[in-house]
Amino acid sequence: MKLKISNLGPIDSMVIDMSKPFILFAGDNGTGKTYAATYLYTLISMISVYIDSLGLHVLQRFENNIEGELNADELYDSLDTFLKNRQNDILSYMNLNIQKDSFKCEIVTTKEEWREELLKRTVSLWSDEVVKKTNSLNYHIELRGVGGSELQVMQSFLITALYFDGIILAKMFTAERSGIYTFSKELSVGRLRNPEERLNVRYPRPIADGLADAADLTSKNRITFDDGAFAAEIERMILHGNLTVSDEGEISYHVSEDTELGFNESSSAIKTLAPLVFYLRYSAGQFNLLFVDEPELNLHPKNQILLAKVFVKMINAGLRLVISTHSDYIIREINNMIMADGLNKAGDKIFTNMGYDESLCLSQDKFAPYLFQKGNNGKVKVEPLEVDRYGFNMPSIDEAINSQNDVTNTFYEVLKYDHPIP
Repeated sequence: MKLKISNLGPIDSMVIDMSKPFILFAGDNGTGKTYAATYLYTLISMISVYIDSLGLHVLQRFENNIEGELNADELYDSLDTFLKNRQNDILSYMNLNIQKDSFKCEIVTTKEEWREELLKRTVSLWSDEVVKKTNSLNYHIELRGVGGSELQVMQSFLITALYFDGIILAKMFTAERSGIYTFSKELSVGRLRNPEERLNVRYPRPIADGLADAADLTSKNRITFDDGAFAAEIERMILHGNLTVSDEGEISYHVSEDTELGFNESSSAIKTLAPLVFYLRYSAGQFNLLFVDEPELNLHPKNQILLAKVFVKMINAGLRLVISTHSDYIIREINNMIMADGLNKAGDKIFTNMGYDESLCLSQDKFAPYLFQKGNNGKVKVEPLEVDRYGFNMPSIDEAINSQNDVTNTFYEVLKYDHPIP
């Protein structure tokens, strides 16, 4: 589904395609990238909070199954009404300073396009719970093995998945993520564990949710759909050690069996990546959408490249991702993986000689980059960038690098040839 967002902070307008598994935001500082990510994160989260207001009580319990009928037109109209009637609630839930009167979010996808999308799509929430479609516009849902107490939760997941192309849950890692885990106890966030209690806090929504997660680490004992493989890869390849949580919720970093550091003693890279590691180990699942603000924070260029590779592996395993970045290393590595996919599809395995495999091949159809750029009126326009089999160009970053290279080359040549060493 495509949404148009207007007058959000510095953003004049943007149209975003939520069907893309991997979305990238780039642009100068202060152009609204975090505003856009926070709004989308909050919108997805709010579907579950206000599910009753959608008026879609479509699921009923029948013996061991849950069944119901969904009409495409009713789904479309309910979301359209929700975006209009709950606009102020969504903005208040974000807890950012936004002019509510001029803000607008609307569906760009037409009702006809929406019908066509739904008729093509099969949404599987878990292996034994499948949304089955008929040849009409009505859906027959058979969700096996779900208890009656989970009916509303399953309904929330299902409707969110249909609205957002398979996404059922969202999680956002802000640029403040290292401080969240470092100071969570001092900030006294026990009251934030209940979603309804987070409506009246002073923190922006993703930070409040992150603080609640940090306060709840001791209860995290579930291994995710990939058996924690992505978390382990980050620890092995980037952190070169393991992160653990004690029964009291204290985080430790283990360089070896004999060497243990407290979280406050650990490097900035460890503090920055710890929230992502714990999420991937204990919470992440297919159909989750992750927002990561500036994934390059505190990372050496080599580790930025490695993290980009982990991201693409996550995408190919079924996770969804939105990142906001200023990193040329991450952008160039994404382009490398798009070209590797082109080589793979052409039957040329030369990319394997460079240390890549099929898990590191990124289809250009899965990827959507957006450029946030200020216009002459000071307002920000957000434009989608073209992606081909060679990847994409990010003008704002390329211009800065080229300008610096020009200065370097000029200084070098003048110093070397006009002022040679005697």
